[in-house]
Amino acid sequence: MSPSITRRGLAPLALAAAALPRFAIAQPAWRPNRPVRIIVPFPPGGATDMLARLVAQGLGNRLGQPLVVENRPGGVGVVATQNLLGAPADGHALIFATCDTHTIMPAANPRLPYNAAEFVPVTGVATTVMALIARPGLGVTNVQQFLERARTARPGLAYGSYGVATVSHAAGEMLKQASGIDMTHVPYGGAGPAILAVTADQVDCTVVPVAVGNPQRSRSVMLGVASAERFPLVPEVPTLTELGLPVVADAWIGLLAAPGTPGTVAESLHAAVAEVLATSDFAETLRSNGFSQQGYGPARFAEHLRAERARWGKVVREARITIEG
Repeated sequence: MSPSITRRGLAPLALAAAALPRFAIAQPAWRPNRPVRIIVPFPPGGATDMLARLVAQGLGNRLGQPLVVENRPGGVGVVATQNLLGAPADGHALIFATCDTHTIMPAANPRLPYNAAEFVPVTGVATTVMALIARPGLGVTNVQQFLERARTARPGLAYGSYGVATVSHAAGEMLKQASGIDMTHVPYGGAGPAILAVTADQVDCTVVPVAVGNPQRSRSVMLGVASAERFPLVPEVPTLTELGLPVVADAWIGLLAAPGTPGTVAESLHAAVAEVLATSDFAETLRSNGFSQQGYGPARFAEHLRAERARWGKVVREARITIEG
């Protein structure tokens, strides 16, 4: 058979093959080959640390390697983030990041030694639900009374936060922007000290996680939750939006990997985390500790983070929030 005849005979077969649907070859799921570090940018014992340890505990068997939680507090996430940057971008080191550390702080400090937007989204784990809480001596029982008091008080009211350039700080500014009131910001070194300052009548109000404020309701007034819907932990408390204030200050919590981490690694990690989130007791643990479940995969989480950077960035710019206060 001549070469020309061979080409003529093969041409129809080549055309037919080209017309067939192309099926992607399934890639094996990534698995770690050594212990995985989860870096937490806050001290041990807090809500974020507790959530990270719950996730780590459930992930160990699913990934076939132990997960080690490392607390690296400092600089609202700066210390922990720089620690992750020093690790290989191979999925064996992750950061349990928050809206504080990778949305608010980068917007308030353009001089950070890294670009927070370059970190690889792995999975959105949960959302922290925030609440507006007033001191007992302010003499208000609802948002309308609070706003009237804020507009007429001389000197003006002061609101406490759990730190400069945090969600608590930005949420207070969001409240000011939505209502037209003016208040002085007083930062504290954590949500616990902020709510205790309210119960002691040292500041007039604060915006802190519901889980922090709920145990102190006998000594304070929870005026409203800063979320789109009422929260099951305090179903009787209306949302600020219901009361005419479009203040939604939900704060994301999730896992990020170092810049350059392959997408296959992020997808495999998300699949393992999703199994943990789907366990029967995890949802109740979240609810009882003031979280709502998120469970976003890498693509949706990336989209959510872009939207959050735009939303909170606008608040930070308009309020002129900087790390200097």
